[in-house]
Amino acid sequence: MIVDAHVHLNDEKWRPKAFKTGLGRIISASLAKYTGEFSDPDELVKGADDQFTDPTGKLLIADMDEASVDVSVICTVDYAMGADEPCSGTPDCAPIAEVNRIFGEIARKHPKRLVHLVAVDPRRKDAVKILEEGVTKQGARGLKLHPTTGFYPDDPVCYPLYQKALELNVPVLFHTGTQPAPMKAKYARPVFVDSAAADFPDLKMVMAHVGHCWWEEALALAGTKWNLYIDISGWQRTFLYYPNEFYHMLRYALDEIGPWRVMYGTDNPYLQLVLSSKQWVGAVKNAVNCEMYQFSKEEIDIVLGAAAERVYKIG
Repeated sequence: MIVDAHVHLNDEKWRPKAFKTGLGRIISASLAKYTGEFSDPDELVKGADDQFTDPTGKLLIADMDEASVDVSVICTVDYAMGADEPCSGTPDCAPIAEVNRIFGEIARKHPKRLVHLVAVDPRRKDAVKILEEGVTKQGARGLKLHPTTGFYPDDPVCYPLYQKALELNVPVLFHTGTQPAPMKAKYARPVFVDSAAADFPDLKMVMAHVGHCWWEEALALAGTKWNLYIDISGWQRTFLYYPNEFYHMLRYALDEIGPWRVMYGTDNPYLQLVLSSKQWVGAVKNAVNCEMYQFSKEEIDIVLGAAAERVYKIG
């Protein structure tokens, strides 16, 4: 079985305009490498936004079929940025409780293909209630936190959520690493997840993207905390330009913490602009043929599916 442990669904009212502008700035900056001129980020993101929009999961299921992915873990993001509803204090976003409910409905319509996580900003007064209802009433398999909206994972404001997740026996997935504006990466260093992991040693905590630029920090910390896990979503660009660096990171991860705490993921639809899901699955499968580093088929099979099956109780 192949499991994508980190994928998104998007609709216009699930993301604030500021975040979409931030994505456009990333595209603009990438193009400017060759021209030295920055294009209008809002214009650039319009075409991509159409590709990202998938309010029912139809496009995701089709992409999974093409890539031979059996199950995906769908995540939303609470873009509250410390504000009250709607997200980021703007009227163009739906309340996060409503978005979580929609994700639960989508997962229920595809019970053999999709499972979902609850997203909530820990600074919300009803954060614990949203988590509990998401798991007990909507069937969520865990909690997704996005610290870049303005909180550290080891802030005591998060601790009631960790306690509830522990009681519900579900893992917590953290974004770790870089993000477009208005998000701020300083809140998403793995070291702050490590502090929370020390205080909740029996709660599974997943560092998404292996911390991106802080991947060595993420793996060093996971090597000392048995409850720290990683997913390799978002590494498509590194593979595309520097494949041996990706395989180096993956080999390092397997040597440091073993395959059962390493999960395949895409972070799609965003990374589809870089590499298709089918190509990304192939890149991970092809690790067994890497000339510079050695991988066993058993290791890769665990990364591609068995690890996530165990963490998110799939199957």
